Amino acid sequence: MRKRTIILLVSLAMLIPSQVSLAKKETPPNARDFEVKYDGGPYEKVMAADQYRNELMKTESEERAFKDIYFERAKELYEKALLEDEMFIYGCLSYGFLNLWASTDAYLSKNKTLVKEAREKFNRAISLNRFCYDCYYYLAFLDTLEKDWDAALANLREYIRSENDDSYYHLLLGYIYASERGRPPQKADDEFELAKEEGTDPISVKWAIGQLKGKQKPRGVPPIRIPIPPRKEYFPKSVSMNIYVRDFVDKTGHEEIQKLRELLSSRIGEAIFRNNRFTLIEKSASQQEESANSLAFDSVLVGSLINADLMAKTLVCSIKVIYPQGGNILFSRQFEVPYRDKPMLAIADRDINRIVGEIEKNFIKSEGTVIQVSRDHVTVNLGTDHGIRPGYRGLVLEKASQIVLPRTRERITTEIYLGEILFEQIEEKVSKARILNPGRVTIEVGDLVRTK
Repeated sequence: MRKRTIILLVSLAMLIPSQVSLAKKETPPNARDFEVKYDGGPYEKVMAADQYRNELMKTESEERAFKDIYFERAKELYEKALLEDEMFIYGCLSYGFLNLWASTDAYLSKNKTLVKEAREKFNRAISLNRFCYDCYYYLAFLDTLEKDWDAALANLREYIRSENDDSYYHLLLGYIYASERGRPPQKADDEFELAKEEGTDPISVKWAIGQLKGKQKPRGVPPIRIPIPPRKEYFPKSVSMNIYVRDFVDKTGHEEIQKLRELLSSRIGEAIFRNNRFTLIEKSASQQEESANSLAFDSVLVGSLINADLMAKTLVCSIKVIYPQGGNILFSRQFEVPYRDKPMLAIADRDINRIVGEIEKNFIKSEGTVIQVSRDHVTVNLGTDHGIRPGYRGLVLEKASQIVLPRTRERITTEIYLGEILFEQIEEKVSKARILNPGRVTIEVGDLVRTK
């Protein structure tokens, strides 16, 4: 009997570890799962990681299994994104924030490498762009956790160069003043008062009010500002209107004109190449793309020689610029072009430049604003009054945050392209345009539109 009992106990002991290990791997049934959408690139991976991070920050202290799952999933996605694009600044910053927040959590902070890993990510982002001022704020927070007050104040001085005088900055500065010995308590109260006045979210305002009422050393660290993700950047093939010049067609029937046909199309292509208004597409590339995708270029220049006076040495050519997919005519005009055949066949530069100049006048650069967004279309406050026609293209962009140069204090405004649109339905003052770039589109009302 005793022998059987011992065997049974040994068998149970062998089963228990495997059951425990399986339990560790099991996912709680209520755990949320976030899909990496669209193209599955680094940006989309980081957006999904941010969702896991946000769920992590909402979990209760006793929900340890959820904390482990959300932290590990976010960490895995950040790492995958940075493997694909190690220069993704926001990916570094957001991954650093994950580790920073975890280092303040009672359960997750048992991992003693979190602060070090967070600091590495913030420093990496700064090495990629020294104007990434948010990283200085987060570094100051890390210094505060380690009670390195001088380093924290130095990083906050760098952060304030961005003139981003927000409530979280004042909360952290007030906390440092309240915690550091030798600082008058009034300085901390002044910062908490500013945080209360400038706060735009209830969390920071509530914490500031609590400190002003308590009049004692803060018991816990102030709330941390969550990083704001950038809008997904779009990289257009060209910021000016690209154009493909087809070989001209001879409709005159004269053998002498055949050589002029080739010469005229070649010279017009060269003039467009030198012109700053257009981007010329090479024929080798365009011929491959034309059959596969008519959206590969913005416009096609089609020319035909319709008449010729061999005695007067003049020819009449018809020039059209069309939108390749719909066939909308964007420009159409006939030109009389003189030529000479001695000592060699030639067309004067002034005549070529006259043709290209007339084409350029037709495509006026205009700027407007997105006034409505609906799925894959936008409404823009540009219409026929602004020279817009069906088939025109525009770029949507955001005036990004200003960079303040440290020495000169000069402000530089950067632009981020968000998408490309095709004008389809045109009225006098407004137009409806289709969004051409696939995947996640972050176009919003108020974004700038600039015609190509």
